[in-house]
Amino acid sequence: MATNPFSKKPEDDRPKIWATGNQRPPFNLPAFGRASLFFAREGVAPLHAWVARTGRRVALNVRDGAGRIPEAKLGRVAPYVPSHLRVAMWIKNLAAVHAHASASADPDVRRGNALVAAIEPHLWEVDAAPVAPSPEPLSKPEPPAEPAPVVLAEPEVRPYDPLASIRADLRDPAPAAKTAAKPARVRPPAGPQVPPLPPGPIAGMAIQIIGYAIGWASAFVALPYGLIRSLWAHAKGQDLRKIGAED
Repeated sequence: MATNPFSKKPEDDRPKIWATGNQRPPFNLPAFGRASLFFAREGVAPLHAWVARTGRRVALNVRDGAGRIPEAKLGRVAPYVPSHLRVAMWIKNLAAVHAHASASADPDVRRGNALVAAIEPHLWEVDAAPVAPSPEPLSKPEPPAEPAPVVLAEPEVRPYDPLASIRADLRDPAPAAKTAAKPARVRPPAGPQVPPLPPGPIAGMAIQIIGYAIGWASAFVALPYGLIRSLWAHAKGQDLRKIGAED
């Protein structure tokens, strides 16, 4: 039986969005929360990445001597002030914390891992551990030579003089000169500064855990920003169920 192609289809066969005339997808609360968290993470990740890259550049400049205070200007506090090499290491570790924070907050896993790989390397090249020389074979000890005889001098007997101490004081009229003030202590010149070692396994794990906690904490703090963006996306007719579903 032939059908008229110009005939109107029943209203039940048309999609609901066409039948009602509303082009906005229905509001879904779980999708709204997921999209808000996604937008919040997407907003804080670039901030942590910027801090990490800036910290890495500052650490390299400090390592090369930028902002270094000469030891002569520090005076007596010089032994208590950390070297510029150690300060550069601290700044680099702080940058590594922010790199892990950005990687944990960034929805793009590859981008976060690439950032960590660019920030985390040590500021100095680590040389291989020196190989210990092989011990030489023990040789047979030679018998000790006979000791030479010791000849003691005869004690000199002097007559008793009760005024000997008085004569000694008269010969040396200024005994207090021997107890004069001690000369000022001269600090030996500082030796060559050795770069600090890279963080060990425990320190590296602490950097990762702290960065992970900071990344998620900052994402939850920025949740109002994500809520606003989700509401704006829903108002524009964007389906919130498709936002952050792959994350």
